[in-house]
Amino acid sequence: MNRPPHERSGPAGPGPSLGVVVAVFRRTEYYRDALRSIAAQDGPLPPVEVVVVRSPEVNIEVPAELAARGWSCTVVRSDAIGEGPFLADGLTALSSEFLLPLDDDDMWRSDRLGRVVNALRAHPAAGYYHNTQAYVDGQGRQLDTASALRRLRRFTGVPSRSLREVPAAQFRRRPSGLARWGAFFNNSSVAVRCAAMRECLPELRSTARLVDSFMFYAALSSGTSLLFDPTPSTNYRIHASNRSRGTKPPALAPPAELVSTRLGRLTSIAAMRTMVGRRGARWLDPWLDRDEAYIDLLESFREGEPDRVRTVVRAARLARRWEYVDPLMNAMLALTAGGLAVAPRVAQRAYSAEPKPVALASRRAPGP
Repeated sequence: MNRPPHERSGPAGPGPSLGVVVAVFRRTEYYRDALRSIAAQDGPLPPVEVVVVRSPEVNIEVPAELAARGWSCTVVRSDAIGEGPFLADGLTALSSEFLLPLDDDDMWRSDRLGRVVNALRAHPAAGYYHNTQAYVDGQGRQLDTASALRRLRRFTGVPSRSLREVPAAQFRRRPSGLARWGAFFNNSSVAVRCAAMRECLPELRSTARLVDSFMFYAALSSGTSLLFDPTPSTNYRIHASNRSRGTKPPALAPPAELVSTRLGRLTSIAAMRTMVGRRGARWLDPWLDRDEAYIDLLESFREGEPDRVRTVVRAARLARRWEYVDPLMNAMLALTAGGLAVAPRVAQRAYSAEPKPVALASRRAPGP
């Protein structure tokens, strides 16, 4: 009997096995949509494992659509605090070749896993894959990309052209190429070889934030090539409690949250630095210098840094590494820091002002 494409899950030629980890952090509004988007994947696929890592106070209901796929689905309770420890608990429950995180508030379009498999089949030496994102609001309605990126404080735009394989040596020669090859800021758009991640579990468990960057550096420091796909096959949801927005004024945010944001991110970068050093990839130190300077200055806007001298010093540190990762974003942040140095309160209010994404239509976005 012929089965519809979304019901076929048998292997079609050689392909890596896939392990999906969905991390549910204390919130329950969206995770069912994330799980349904896994179930809705089209086409013949290699074996797929699903692991849901939940906070102790969260009870998980596996949607019937996912249960009907017949894939292994395990729910793991985690008492860990932070993205890295949560992901590590999910990783250790997998037996697959590749890890694919899916944040509990994101969704995959129905062709996402098929695209990942086809890319990895065509490029068997690659150990990392990243696709582009589309943007939706809290109700799943599609948003204008440019407006959504402004809301997330990103201005570089989206990758173009076709799937690109980039060897590690090319990153060494062209440290500014990443902005054109594809951003790596979204967990739900990554597939990374499990072996490369298992080798650095201690550092992953020390990474409270910036797990998207951790996966990039884990792959790159392993010497593998990386794949960048400009196809927007992840729906990134922007909602009231979205952590990456960073628009909550200090008056509305508890001091402990501000401290944990800065210290959590900087401590996470330190863990990545330990990882690449242990692997003998010290050529990545300037990349991490840039990330540290960028985050340090970005948090100054979120906190409303009143010390003008400190702001100038932070901007100068970023300017020293302007050519790494994303020169346009580096330059914009370093130059904008002048406003923070001159008028901290005005600059912080301007930063916290919330651009409104423009909904393209009242319908839901394509997929999951």
